[in-house]
Amino acid sequence: MNDRIINNNAFLRILSSLILISIALFGIFINDKFLIFCLCVIVFLTTYEWVVITENLNTQILKYTKSIFNVIIFMLSLLSFQFSLIFFIIIFFINLFSKNLSRVNKLFILFGPVYLCLPFILLYEIRHLNHGLDIILWFLLIVWSTDTFSYICGKYFGGKKLCPSLSPNKTWSGFIFGILLAILTSIICYYIKEYSLLNGLIFGLILAVFTQFGDLFESWVKRKHSIKDSGKFLPGHGGVLDRLDGLMLSSLILYIGCIFYV
Repeated sequence: MNDRIINNNAFLRILSSLILISIALFGIFINDKFLIFCLCVIVFLTTYEWVVITENLNTQILKYTKSIFNVIIFMLSLLSFQFSLIFFIIIFFINLFSKNLSRVNKLFILFGPVYLCLPFILLYEIRHLNHGLDIILWFLLIVWSTDTFSYICGKYFGGKKLCPSLSPNKTWSGFIFGILLAILTSIICYYIKEYSLLNGLIFGLILAVFTQFGDLFESWVKRKHSIKDSGKFLPGHGGVLDRLDGLMLSSLILYIGCIFYV
Protein backbone atom coordinates (compact mmCIF):
# COMPACT_ATOMS: atom_id res chain seq x y z
CA MET A 1 0.00 0.00 0.00
CA ASN A 2 2.77 2.45 0.92
CA ASP A 3 4.65 1.69 -2.31
CA ARG A 4 1.49 2.34 -4.30
CA ILE A 5 1.00 5.70 -2.58
CA ILE A 6 4.62 6.68 -3.22
CA ASN A 7 4.42 5.66 -6.89
CA ASN A 8 1.14 7.51 -7.34
CA ASN A 9 2.62 10.61 -5.70
CA ALA A 10 5.69 10.44 -7.95
CA PHE A 11 3.47 10.08 -11.04
CA LEU A 12 1.39 13.10 -10.04
CA ARG A 13 4.56 15.06 -9.33
CA ILE A 14 5.99 14.29 -12.79
CA LEU A 15 2.68 15.00 -14.55
CA SER A 16 2.13 18.33 -12.82
CA SER A 17 5.77 19.27 -13.49
CA LEU A 18 5.37 18.61 -17.22
CA ILE A 19 2.22 20.72 -17.32
CA LEU A 20 3.90 23.58 -15.47
CA ILE A 21 6.98 23.40 -17.68
CA SER A 22 4.82 23.48 -20.82
CA ILE A 23 2.94 26.54 -19.58
CA ALA A 24 6.18 28.29 -18.60
CA LEU A 25 7.84 27.63 -21.96
CA PHE A 26 4.77 28.81 -23.87
CA GLY A 27 4.79 32.09 -21.98
CA ILE A 28 8.54 32.58 -22.33
CA PHE A 29 8.79 31.75 -26.02
CA ILE A 30 5.42 32.55 -27.56
CA ASN A 31 3.33 35.19 -25.86
CA ASP A 32 4.47 37.99 -23.56
CA LYS A 33 0.93 38.83 -22.44
CA PHE A 34 0.36 35.22 -21.45
CA LEU A 35 3.66 35.30 -19.54
CA ILE A 36 2.51 38.39 -17.61
CA PHE A 37 -0.79 36.67 -16.85
CA CYS A 38 1.00 33.55 -15.59
CA LEU A 39 3.33 35.60 -13.38
CA CYS A 40 0.36 37.47 -11.92
CA VAL A 41 -1.34 34.16 -11.12
CA ILE A 42 1.86 32.84 -9.52
CA VAL A 43 2.29 35.97 -7.40
CA PHE A 44 -1.34 35.74 -6.29
CA LEU A 45 -1.12 32.04 -5.37
CA THR A 46 2.26 32.23 -3.61
CA THR A 47 1.09 35.26 -1.62
CA TYR A 48 -2.10 33.49 -0.60
CA GLU A 49 -0.09 30.49 0.61
CA TRP A 50 2.39 32.73 2.44
CA VAL A 51 -0.43 34.59 4.19
CA VAL A 52 -2.08 31.31 5.23
CA ILE A 53 1.24 30.08 6.63
CA THR A 54 2.37 33.23 8.44
CA GLU A 55 -0.79 35.11 9.49
CA ASN A 56 -3.91 34.59 11.56
CA LEU A 57 -6.53 35.98 9.20
CA ASN A 58 -10.09 34.81 9.71
CA THR A 59 -11.61 35.95 6.43
CA GLN A 60 -10.87 34.96 2.86
CA ILE A 61 -11.38 38.57 1.78
CA LEU A 62 -8.29 39.72 3.69
CA LYS A 63 -6.22 36.86 2.25
CA TYR A 64 -7.35 37.69 -1.28
CA THR A 65 -6.77 41.41 -0.69
CA LYS A 66 -3.17 40.86 0.38
CA SER A 67 -2.62 38.62 -2.61
CA ILE A 68 -4.05 41.26 -4.96
CA PHE A 69 -1.79 43.92 -3.42
CA ASN A 70 1.26 41.90 -4.43
CA VAL A 71 -0.13 41.42 -7.94
CA ILE A 72 -0.46 45.21 -8.13
CA ILE A 73 3.19 45.56 -7.09
CA PHE A 74 4.22 43.25 -9.92
CA MET A 75 1.99 45.00 -12.46
CA LEU A 76 3.33 48.42 -11.47
CA SER A 77 6.87 47.13 -12.03
CA LEU A 78 5.96 46.61 -15.70
CA LEU A 79 5.44 50.37 -15.96
CA SER A 80 8.36 51.41 -13.79
CA PHE A 81 10.25 49.86 -10.90
CA GLN A 82 9.86 53.18 -9.06
CA PHE A 83 6.06 52.75 -9.09
CA SER A 84 6.29 49.28 -7.62
CA LEU A 85 8.84 50.50 -5.04
CA ILE A 86 6.41 53.17 -3.85
CA PHE A 87 3.70 50.55 -3.46
CA PHE A 88 6.19 48.26 -1.68
CA ILE A 89 6.80 51.03 0.85
CA ILE A 90 3.08 51.72 1.30
CA ILE A 91 2.36 48.02 1.93
CA PHE A 92 5.33 47.83 4.31
CA PHE A 93 3.99 50.63 6.51
CA ILE A 94 0.44 49.26 6.37
CA ASN A 95 1.77 45.92 7.67
CA LEU A 96 4.07 47.64 10.16
CA PHE A 97 1.36 49.66 11.89
CA SER A 98 -1.51 47.23 11.49
CA LYS A 99 -2.63 44.87 14.24
CA ASN A 100 -0.09 42.09 14.75
CA LEU A 101 -1.74 38.96 13.37
CA SER A 102 1.44 36.99 12.81
CA ARG A 103 1.59 33.35 13.84
CA VAL A 104 5.27 33.47 14.84
CA ASN A 105 6.95 36.81 14.08
CA LYS A 106 5.80 39.97 12.32
CA LEU A 107 9.02 40.02 10.31
CA PHE A 108 7.56 37.27 8.12
CA ILE A 109 4.66 39.58 7.24
CA LEU A 110 6.94 42.56 6.56
CA PHE A 111 9.35 40.49 4.49
CA GLY A 112 6.61 38.71 2.52
CA PRO A 113 5.98 41.20 -0.34
CA VAL A 114 9.70 41.45 -1.15
CA TYR A 115 10.22 37.69 -1.04
CA LEU A 116 7.12 36.98 -3.15
CA CYS A 117 7.24 39.78 -5.74
CA LEU A 118 10.88 40.64 -6.34
CA PRO A 119 11.94 37.30 -7.93
CA PHE A 120 9.29 37.56 -10.65
CA ILE A 121 9.93 41.26 -11.24
CA LEU A 122 13.62 40.48 -11.77
CA LEU A 123 12.98 37.45 -13.99
CA TYR A 124 10.63 39.46 -16.20
CA GLU A 125 13.30 42.18 -16.49
CA ILE A 126 15.95 39.59 -17.42
CA ARG A 127 13.65 38.08 -20.06
CA HIS A 128 13.74 41.41 -21.92
CA LEU A 129 17.52 41.88 -21.82
CA ASN A 130 19.76 41.05 -24.77
CA HIS A 131 20.00 37.23 -24.85
CA GLY A 132 17.35 37.26 -22.11
CA LEU A 133 15.52 34.29 -23.59
CA ASP A 134 18.68 32.15 -23.49
CA ILE A 135 19.44 33.29 -19.93
CA ILE A 136 15.95 32.50 -18.62
CA LEU A 137 15.82 29.10 -20.31
CA TRP A 138 19.29 28.21 -18.99
CA PHE A 139 18.30 29.39 -15.51
CA LEU A 140 15.07 27.38 -15.46
CA LEU A 141 16.88 24.25 -16.64
CA ILE A 142 19.32 24.61 -13.74
CA VAL A 143 16.53 25.12 -11.19
CA TRP A 144 14.49 22.23 -12.60
CA SER A 145 17.56 19.96 -12.70
CA THR A 146 18.46 20.82 -9.11
CA ASP A 147 14.94 20.23 -7.81
CA THR A 148 14.24 17.11 -9.85
CA PHE A 149 17.47 15.24 -9.22
CA SER A 150 17.60 16.27 -5.57
CA TYR A 151 14.22 14.62 -5.16
CA ILE A 152 14.97 11.52 -7.25
CA CYS A 153 18.47 10.87 -5.91
CA GLY A 154 17.44 11.63 -2.36
CA LYS A 155 14.65 9.05 -2.61
CA TYR A 156 16.83 6.47 -4.38
CA PHE A 157 20.10 6.75 -2.43
CA GLY A 158 18.79 8.00 0.90
CA GLY A 159 21.55 8.28 3.48
CA LYS A 160 22.41 10.93 6.04
CA LYS A 161 19.95 13.75 6.50
CA LEU A 162 21.08 17.16 5.30
CA CYS A 163 19.52 19.28 8.03
CA PRO A 164 16.84 17.47 10.05
CA SER A 165 16.03 20.60 12.06
CA LEU A 166 14.92 22.35 8.86
CA SER A 167 13.74 19.53 6.61
CA PRO A 168 13.49 15.93 7.84
CA ASN A 169 13.34 14.45 4.32
CA LYS A 170 16.28 16.13 2.58
CA THR A 171 19.49 14.12 2.37
CA TRP A 172 23.11 14.88 1.55
CA SER A 173 22.87 12.54 -1.44
CA GLY A 174 19.97 14.53 -2.87
CA PHE A 175 21.72 17.82 -2.15
CA ILE A 176 24.98 16.79 -3.85
CA PHE A 177 23.50 14.97 -6.85
CA GLY A 178 21.06 17.81 -7.45
CA ILE A 179 23.97 20.25 -7.69
CA LEU A 180 26.08 17.92 -9.84
CA LEU A 181 23.28 17.34 -12.36
CA ALA A 182 22.55 21.06 -12.48
CA ILE A 183 26.23 21.75 -13.22
CA LEU A 184 26.15 19.14 -15.99
CA THR A 185 23.02 20.78 -17.42
CA SER A 186 24.72 24.18 -17.34
CA ILE A 187 27.84 22.87 -19.06
CA ILE A 188 25.75 21.25 -21.82
CA CYS A 189 23.92 24.55 -22.39
CA TYR A 190 27.21 26.44 -22.60
CA TYR A 191 28.63 23.82 -24.96
CA ILE A 192 25.63 24.14 -27.29
CA LYS A 193 25.96 27.93 -27.35
CA GLU A 194 29.78 27.67 -27.67
CA TYR A 195 30.44 29.64 -24.49
CA SER A 196 33.20 29.03 -21.94
CA LEU A 197 32.62 25.66 -20.28
CA LEU A 198 34.44 26.86 -17.17
CA ASN A 199 31.93 29.70 -16.82
CA GLY A 200 29.14 27.20 -17.35
CA LEU A 201 30.50 25.13 -14.48
CA ILE A 202 30.99 28.08 -12.12
CA PHE A 203 27.67 29.80 -12.80
CA GLY A 204 25.80 26.51 -12.75
CA LEU A 205 27.36 25.65 -9.38
CA ILE A 206 26.46 29.03 -7.86
CA LEU A 207 22.85 28.94 -9.02
CA ALA A 208 22.39 25.29 -8.02
CA VAL A 209 23.70 25.98 -4.50
CA PHE A 210 21.43 28.98 -4.04
CA THR A 211 18.52 26.96 -5.41
CA GLN A 212 19.15 24.46 -2.64
CA PHE A 213 19.42 27.27 -0.08
CA GLY A 214 16.11 28.68 -1.30
CA ASP A 215 14.53 25.28 -0.81
CA LEU A 216 15.95 25.05 2.71
CA PHE A 217 14.77 28.56 3.54
CA GLU A 218 11.18 27.74 2.72
CA SER A 219 11.49 24.49 4.67
CA TRP A 220 12.67 26.56 7.64
CA VAL A 221 9.70 28.93 7.30
CA LYS A 222 7.26 26.01 7.21
CA ARG A 223 9.04 24.37 10.14
CA LYS A 224 8.76 27.58 12.18
CA HIS A 225 5.02 27.60 11.52
CA SER A 226 4.53 23.83 11.96
CA ILE A 227 3.39 23.42 8.34
CA LYS A 228 4.28 20.44 6.13
CA ASP A 229 3.15 21.77 2.72
CA SER A 230 2.55 25.37 1.71
CA GLY A 231 -0.73 24.30 0.08
CA LYS A 232 -2.48 21.61 -1.94
CA PHE A 233 -2.73 23.31 -5.31
CA LEU A 234 -0.22 21.13 -7.19
CA PRO A 235 -0.69 17.33 -7.15
CA GLY A 236 2.45 15.60 -5.88
CA HIS A 237 4.10 18.89 -4.90
CA GLY A 238 1.89 20.48 -2.29
CA GLY A 239 1.66 24.20 -2.82
CA VAL A 240 3.00 26.59 -5.44
CA LEU A 241 5.64 27.82 -2.99
CA ASP A 242 6.79 24.23 -2.51
CA ARG A 243 7.52 24.04 -6.24
CA LEU A 244 9.09 27.48 -6.66
CA ASP A 245 11.03 27.82 -3.41
CA GLY A 246 14.41 27.13 -5.06
CA LEU A 247 13.75 29.76 -7.71
CA MET A 248 12.96 32.57 -5.26
CA LEU A 249 16.50 33.11 -3.96
CA SER A 250 18.46 31.99 -7.03
CA SER A 251 16.62 34.52 -9.24
CA LEU A 252 18.17 37.33 -7.20
CA ILE A 253 21.63 35.82 -7.70
CA LEU A 254 20.92 35.50 -11.43
CA TYR A 255 19.94 39.17 -11.65
CA ILE A 256 23.12 40.26 -9.83
CA GLY A 257 25.13 38.16 -12.30
CA CYS A 258 23.32 39.77 -15.24
CA ILE A 259 24.25 43.23 -13.95
CA PHE A 260 27.94 42.38 -14.16
CA TYR A 261 28.07 40.01 -17.15
CA VAL A 262 25.30 41.03 -19.58
